[in-house]
Amino acid sequence: MKTIYTLATIALLIIMAGCNLDVRMYDGVMAEDLEPRNITELSQGSYRLLKNDGGLIDNGYYFQNYGADDLSWGGTSTSYMFKMYDYGRNIASTTTEYAWELGYRTIGNCNKVIEMGQELGDQITKEQTVMIGENYYLRALCYFLLINEFAQPYSNNPQQNPGLPLKLTSDQSDLPESRSTVAEVYEQIVKDLEDAITYMTLPEGMLAKNSCYATKEAAQALLARVYLYMENYDGAYNMANAVINSGRFQLITGSQYATYPQAVPEDNKETIFAVRRTIKMDNSSYSRPGGLFIRVNNQGWEEIYASSRYMELLELYLDENGYAKDLRSSFITKRYVEDGTNTDIYPITGNPAKNYQNWTFAYARRQTATGPNYEYKQVKIAKQPDGTYRITNAADVALFTSDVIQTEPYNLGTRYYVTGTDGTKYIGRVEPEVYNAQTLRQKDNRFLVYAINKCSYQEQEFHLWSPLVSRLAEMYLIRAEVSAQRGQTQLALDDVNVLRRRAGIPEWTLANMATAENGEAKNIVKIVEEERMLELAWEGHRRFDVFRWRHTMDRKYPGGHTHTEGDKFLEIPYNSPAVCEYIPQAQYDAYPYDLGQNP
Repeated sequence: MKTIYTLATIALLIIMAGCNLDVRMYDGVMAEDLEPRNITELSQGSYRLLKNDGGLIDNGYYFQNYGADDLSWGGTSTSYMFKMYDYGRNIASTTTEYAWELGYRTIGNCNKVIEMGQELGDQITKEQTVMIGENYYLRALCYFLLINEFAQPYSNNPQQNPGLPLKLTSDQSDLPESRSTVAEVYEQIVKDLEDAITYMTLPEGMLAKNSCYATKEAAQALLARVYLYMENYDGAYNMANAVINSGRFQLITGSQYATYPQAVPEDNKETIFAVRRTIKMDNSSYSRPGGLFIRVNNQGWEEIYASSRYMELLELYLDENGYAKDLRSSFITKRYVEDGTNTDIYPITGNPAKNYQNWTFAYARRQTATGPNYEYKQVKIAKQPDGTYRITNAADVALFTSDVIQTEPYNLGTRYYVTGTDGTKYIGRVEPEVYNAQTLRQKDNRFLVYAINKCSYQEQEFHLWSPLVSRLAEMYLIRAEVSAQRGQTQLALDDVNVLRRRAGIPEWTLANMATAENGEAKNIVKIVEEERMLELAWEGHRRFDVFRWRHTMDRKYPGGHTHTEGDKFLEIPYNSPAVCEYIPQAQYDAYPYDLGQNP
């Protein structure tokens, strides 16, 4: 029978074993009591609990990403994770239960480290001081991830909405009798990160740790994000600017960026903080998050794909042969029919010459006029001498007002579309024919396989991946968003263009903004929002971004989310009860006080 850990039992103490990175890092062994001199071992235990299999980092990832509009499940599933995807929620889900449990166990360990540092007083060393800062950061990170999963977003009445029980000591009898408000939890997160920055500001001659550990810059990066969620724009800008100007990080380019997930974090100059997984110590099979995104060497289900909404924004810039130019398209592996069904080998060699013969115009449409389900339609096309694409099948031609795929300028690129005989405009993409999910993955023939490789293949090992918490690109986007909110359009464009230049796509100017939406002006705030969607896809941002902007999540596109919930969650307002999870029932029942369940 599974043990239920409540807040009364989270002050677990950790001892480390071994001395090299593969053994030391994140790999503590539990014990009953420690003395202040054991603070190093206990601090390492905080990392171990953070990355614990099935804990907050793993199970939190599913919540952070699966409810966004940049991905699509290629059918349905009995997994608890599917209810995060379709917003159905499951109060008895072990996925949310383990996220809550391991999150609070990590917090409990951090509490003990912080207390032990205080016990050392004047006897504390420089190294121990930094460790205290690391645990302030880790505690803040856990509370930040938990508050965004189990409470309403800060954008929705944070002074009134219930947040989390704030457990800040290791005393097992010291239990909060109620949940602090969302605003109060955020205030504690800010305080912890400010303390983390202070403790991790290094004295002269002391070298900073690598990106597998919390550092001053990691705390500044997370604080920049927290301030952004709180709409404290001055604080967000200052923190992001400090990280950019620290000189510790740089944007990687070219093939290095195209294979970002394959490098270990400590060798990646753009990574600010990642939770390190290693070949020796960690499972790299399909049970990892990447296993649902892509199949690697016979490992993985490959049933969650890039959404049509994301693809339509990404593929506005094609080269002369019709292939996407945006370097970020490297994180999507399209399963082309002409590559055959043997797709278990990775990386895909496919067709190196790229001389595919069967081209299609792929677009999303409602399956029936009044039904909730959406599907892909693939129309066979051929490129003409004048560069246009013509529909080749007579039955398909009859569906539209023209047999030529239409184009219009959008975001400094070209958007393709067709118009149905009823006047409906369908935006889509030109590409070689892609497998449907039923033929290739035994899921549903209404969906196409656009596999995501952004969470797999670290060190060329299956689904090994070190979950990313912060990287430098986010800091540029935070600065850009603040500048946009301040009306400083050119400054916002400057930061956005840093990333577009790396991606190899056209850069924004004040002049070309005026006609960017098919002749109409483009708003600077929308430019930044769309660039965040492109750059930070599947890294735990998009869901939170939509709701903190007080937008409505629009999921009117192909995917299994409508097959179980109908049209109930085709649109999810930022203040809907469904945007946060229930407190897991097992945890709720085990707690000695009434926490008040989420509606």
